[in-house]
Amino acid sequence: MKFNLAATGMLQDIVFKEIRGHLKRESLDLEVSTQLDELGIDSLGAITILYELEDKLNVEVPNEAFDSLQTVGDILTQLEQLIAQQHANDL
Repeated sequence: MKFNLAATGMLQDIVFKEIRGHLKRESLDLEVSTQLDELGIDSLGAITILYELEDKLNVEVPNEAFDSLQTVGDILTQLEQLIAQQHANDL
């Protein structure tokens, strides 16, 4: 049985840590409603963050997903859906 990151809240911690690392601001206050552009993250930065998270979480984010990323919560939602889908496929 695989560990369910989405259910434990660990996914949010992982995403927040990746964003803070990308921005090199470890003490940055983040909320799921935080706009990526408010953080200075453009579309290329969002793609870079998502690619890093793909590797860490062993999921594949479809290219269409990148178009809808505007908030930290959008990243979380995409990853939660992909992990849930992957988990369902593994059953």
